Amino acid sequence: MLYLKLAGRNIRQSISNFLPFALSSVVMFIMNLMVATILLSPSLKKLQGWGNFAMLLILGLIVLTLFAVIFMIYSYRFLLKRRTKEFGLYHILGLKKRQIARIAALELLMMLLATVIAGTILGIILAKFLYLIFIHLLGENYFDLQWSPIAVGIVTATFACIYLLLMILGSFSIHRQSSLELLNNASKGEKEPRSRGFLAVLGIVSLAIGYYLAVTVASPFDALTKFFIAVLFVIFGTLLFYMSFTIWLLKRQKKNKNYYYQPKHFITVSGMLYRMKQNAVGLANISILVTMTFVTLATTVGLYSSINGFLNDYFVRNTIITVNTTEQRSSAFIDQVAKESGIPMKHKVVYELSNSLTGAMKNGNFENRQNLSSLTTVNFMTAETYKKLTGNTVHLNSNQAIAYPAVGSFTESSIRFGDQTFNIKNKINGIRNFPSIRLTTANWLILIVNSRAQIQPVLDAATKAAGNILPLGFETTISADAASKDAAKLNKALSDYRVDGNKIQRLDTTKEQALRGTAPSLLSYDDIHRQFLAFAGGFLFIGLVLGFTFILGTALIIYYKQISEGEQDRRSFKILQEVGLSGDEVRQTIRSQVLLVFFLPIVVAVVHFGFAFIMIQKLISLFGTTRFGLLLLTSVGTIAVVAIIYYFIYRQTSRAYYRIVER
Repeated sequence: MLYLKLAGRNIRQSISNFLPFALSSVVMFIMNLMVATILLSPSLKKLQGWGNFAMLLILGLIVLTLFAVIFMIYSYRFLLKRRTKEFGLYHILGLKKRQIARIAALELLMMLLATVIAGTILGIILAKFLYLIFIHLLGENYFDLQWSPIAVGIVTATFACIYLLLMILGSFSIHRQSSLELLNNASKGEKEPRSRGFLAVLGIVSLAIGYYLAVTVASPFDALTKFFIAVLFVIFGTLLFYMSFTIWLLKRQKKNKNYYYQPKHFITVSGMLYRMKQNAVGLANISILVTMTFVTLATTVGLYSSINGFLNDYFVRNTIITVNTTEQRSSAFIDQVAKESGIPMKHKVVYELSNSLTGAMKNGNFENRQNLSSLTTVNFMTAETYKKLTGNTVHLNSNQAIAYPAVGSFTESSIRFGDQTFNIKNKINGIRNFPSIRLTTANWLILIVNSRAQIQPVLDAATKAAGNILPLGFETTISADAASKDAAKLNKALSDYRVDGNKIQRLDTTKEQALRGTAPSLLSYDDIHRQFLAFAGGFLFIGLVLGFTFILGTALIIYYKQISEGEQDRRSFKILQEVGLSGDEVRQTIRSQVLLVFFLPIVVAVVHFGFAFIMIQKLISLFGTTRFGLLLLTSVGTIAVVAIIYYFIYRQTSRAYYRIVER
């Protein structure tokens, strides 16, 4: 009972020390509970495509849990350092270390209880608000969120494990230090680090490798394979940049007597150099967190904002039907089914296109193999179809073709498919009444040739190489305007048919049939828009949650840095004032140091994001968007918003630093 009273008294009397830890604990509990409540609520299953949302929410919950572990440990270590003198006094007054550890454990139990109670109440309330945002992003209208007791239990159990880990860390920290160390640990500074030229060069080289991987990606799939490798190099390089390169730079400034022996430079350089080992890790963490915020928000906002533009580029009309047979037969078949179903088809556009060839393009040679760095999809169109779509007549020899790189780029003067070579007569930038983008492809090349017979050997060779049962040939695409209900009705009617070459057979529902061929494919703008909005909305929702968490973590690290550095700097500045430094000079020096420490990480983060932008653009194109201007605009907007929030954090936390130093 005595230990319980001591623990309660410690929290009440040291509330200024416990409050940052308590706030970070409650906020992380709320964030985890809100996501878990939406994930485990029965309401989620009433949404269209809820399985995809559930996967995104699970991924977000895993990241949030890992983040909670990291920042709870970071917060508690800061709290322990501020209380080591108190623990040392307890030990001198007769308490054993295991008794001190017991008091610290009881304090954590009280904090856990307060976190669970406050976090559960606020989490359930805020989960409804977060769910409204979630529903709005998905374009749904079901707003009734049912809270899940299982979610509260899971998050509570998770935080109980985190607090158990904190108890172990606290007990270990108390037992491994002597009474004198406990008394002096809170005011103990860092030794001046040594300048390590090799590590400084290694950090710059690591950053250069990460940047090189980011700017030299050739395709979205290439970016997918190189992304995490580049991230690891940049993280490693950032740590070494702060731990070694900045120290080397500060020592260079120290050797420059004209620069160093000025009051503001002398104090700033000496102070930062003396504690740079401690600062380096914190500054690197801030840079990495801000970069993660930029990447997460810019990617998700860019993806969400580009949906309409992408679909407008893909859908020539609001309904697209693909039939794997000739144009004449396909058009007559679709007209017949639509007439039987009583469905009007307006503004029809009909064209033939070959089945897709997917492979690798290298130096004008197309190979039927999968190479992620140069993955390309090729389709053939005849000159007759091109004239029908555009009204332009083209004259091509048997070995000539016109290239239209709808997605990606094509700069070759010829292209070779096995034994057959096509010389590129011309390159065009678009085809009227034809999509300018394609679903699920990275590079899409349309080759306009003289006739179907001319490229059938190429298709046959591709069929043989891929081991396909159905031979590759030409398919017909019919784009038309139809009401959403009519498109759904037509899609159901077409599902009863199978197309096998020149044969179109209808499934007999009165008996079992095993028909060969493929069913006609129908895509409706409204259906695809809902699916894309659901996916991108869920992606944006997780991005916003994680972005807020990253900003919270950044603010937390900055606050702890300001408090700890303020306490270390207070005595130094007091001595300097006693030896003649004026109050204005102190404030100017403080401002110079704070500005440097605060804004160096965000500058580094902007540089990281600038090099990562090309890779991000490639990755987003996997989901359909290739609009460079829109992504650039959303990225600049994201950086601006985060920078404003970062500046607000700077203003608030720097006040605490000034109060401590000028006290």
